[in-house]
Amino acid sequence: MRPYTTKHDDDLRLGAPSSLPSEDASNAGSLREWLAVSNERLSHLSTTVRDLTGRVGFVDDQVTEVRRRLAVVEERLSHTATKSWVLGCAVGVLAAGLAGTLGGFWWIVQQTIGPLLRASAG
Repeated sequence: MRPYTTKHDDDLRLGAPSSLPSEDASNAGSLREWLAVSNERLSHLSTTVRDLTGRVGFVDDQVTEVRRRLAVVEERLSHTATKSWVLGCAVGVLAAGLAGTLGGFWWIVQQTIGPLLRASAG
């Protein structure tokens, strides 16, 4: 049995022949080695689980932040005008303002150009 390291994938397989203790009970050295390997594996698994717990906690915090931001967006959208008559009135007011402005501009142009055209024609 070779010494256990976390770099060997063979050492992490359950039931691999190299991970099983010898059937010879008098061979205490291989039993100690097998227990040391098992202890190292448990330590490795414990570290991995701790790391995964930290990652899950981080993801949970991020999901909470996303939910908070989504609630803010929903609240802001709830204050927008959703009735068609409100939007129609807003478009009508804009159209009336634009028509009034263009009409006033056209009246000023007529008042300025009209006398010039009469003078040049006559």
